[in-house]
Amino acid sequence: MATAAAVADDLTTCPICCEVFDVPKALPCLHAFCLKCLQGHFKDKRPGDEVPCPMCRKAFQIPSDGLAGLQHHFIIERLVDIQKASSSELEEGPLCDVCLYESEQHFGVIRTATTYCVDCKLKLCDPCSRPHRRGSAHLLIPLGAEVEQELNQRRGKHKDKRNKWSYIAVTVSRIFVSK
Repeated sequence: MATAAAVADDLTTCPICCEVFDVPKALPCLHAFCLKCLQGHFKDKRPGDEVPCPMCRKAFQIPSDGLAGLQHHFIIERLVDIQKASSSELEEGPLCDVCLYESEQHFGVIRTATTYCVDCKLKLCDPCSRPHRRGSAHLLIPLGAEVEQELNQRRGKHKDKRNKWSYIAVTVSRIFVSK
């Protein structure tokens, strides 16, 4: 079964150049290609010519304003943006949850998160954390501390389970030894 990362890579890779899409264009058959790849593939063709899709061979007509006139593939572009954001998150740290939501609505800037609101359970950058600080009873902690606190809570739960199983093992062994 394919992993989510493999599927994302497949969806964001141009089948001609095998690179991440750059200016993705959609053909009428819904296959996507980089504009430059299409221009290279159909370099001998002119507007109005009928050409086959490089993938499925379904014929389409080059628009009157050339291959640049093909429909921009906004879905593929958004997938590329998300993939870039998630890879930068691994390099730079987690992204602000509010900025991510806002960027989906308005294509805004996505900042790196620096704090965690325990009440809202959100990772926040400095500007987005301001409303949580003003006259609010929200508990904000540095992002690194949030992760450490969560790990300590989980360790405590597992420690209790280990102690319980140790008690059961000792009790069972005493029963069998006493017989």
